[in-house]
Amino acid sequence: MDFWKIKNKGAEVAIKWSRDSFLDYKKLSYQFNDCGYKILEEVIQNGDNTDKSDMWFLTGIFLIRHSLELGLKALLCRVLPRNRDIQDAFEKCGHDVSLLLKKYDEARHENFLDNEEKSWLSKYCDSLEEVDRKSDVFRFPFDDKFLLKYRNKFLGNVQVANNLLQAFFLVKKCLEMGAITEEEEFNNTLKPEFFIFASNGCRNCYLWQSRSSLDEGFYVKIKGYTEGIDFIYQAKGIPNEDKLYPLLFMFRNNIELHLKILFYSRVKKGVSKKAFKSKRKSHRIKKDLWKNVKNMLVNYSAISDEYTELVEKMLFEIDKLDKNGDIFRYPTSYSLEYRFDDKTLDLSNIYVYLKSIVCFLEYCYDTLDDIADAEQDIRDEY
Repeated sequence: MDFWKIKNKGAEVAIKWSRDSFLDYKKLSYQFNDCGYKILEEVIQNGDNTDKSDMWFLTGIFLIRHSLELGLKALLCRVLPRNRDIQDAFEKCGHDVSLLLKKYDEARHENFLDNEEKSWLSKYCDSLEEVDRKSDVFRFPFDDKFLLKYRNKFLGNVQVANNLLQAFFLVKKCLEMGAITEEEEFNNTLKPEFFIFASNGCRNCYLWQSRSSLDEGFYVKIKGYTEGIDFIYQAKGIPNEDKLYPLLFMFRNNIELHLKILFYSRVKKGVSKKAFKSKRKSHRIKKDLWKNVKNMLVNYSAISDEYTELVEKMLFEIDKLDKNGDIFRYPTSYSLEYRFDDKTLDLSNIYVYLKSIVCFLEYCYDTLDDIADAEQDIRDEY
């Protein structure tokens, strides 16, 4: 398999950034928002489907949350006078949408929001940062701090989605210099809160994770991203160009989740305790994650060496493109360097290539789980 091969001319996507950082961050912001909106719309229209309400919903939140970050960074690219100022702001603010908004307020000579809209957006961003300061809550299993505060609560999906979209529309109003549609107009009846809770799980998102194992936390995120990827890939009404970066990010994150869940395998010859402690939170596919997973796989003949070597080459290609899981989240680095440009990809080929890696890692997890059960049965006999 070849990541770069063009098999289907109809699925070709040419990546060509304008090199105007404002326009490029704005463009990617809209692409992530379109994909996130599509997922949230599907979740809410099929609220009785618990997989969609509990798992897809978290994926949709991340995509629109990220579109907010991209939109605010686009605004900084427009209002800050020098590239050095933009670089400093990106480095200082990181993923923090509240800080990004404050920086825009300090730097701008623009006034596209009225006082009520400004106040609402500021309070909303503060509320979002209380939950998701590092932009990782909706990408990886919930940590202990999050669970201590929110375990077993229900998110009101409609209310959470409406508030998230209103925040994006306010950022869009600034991006478009005041020009928005009637549907995007400000609704002053919405409270500026990121998490809105419901009294029950009917058509809502249940924030749950097993106390005994992190597997459930991985499972929720893996299923949300895996099925979200398939849905966006097949979705009508979103051009392939607008799907490409969100799908590449979602796949890259999903592969990382699949590698990390293998760190928790119960097999006797699993990932070493030293590697588990030091590498399980790394984003490095080749250097940290796959290296330790492969050492475990070679101990068990049930996993084909031929397939393992093939997938290794494919994983190394992804690692070479995106070592830290950020190439397909932003048009540039913090230093405004364009790292992926002037490329042509076949989206259908990319989908099969990356899906094959995911399927192999799923197979490994299931196989090792069966082996772990067999090993436990043998121990129980003695």
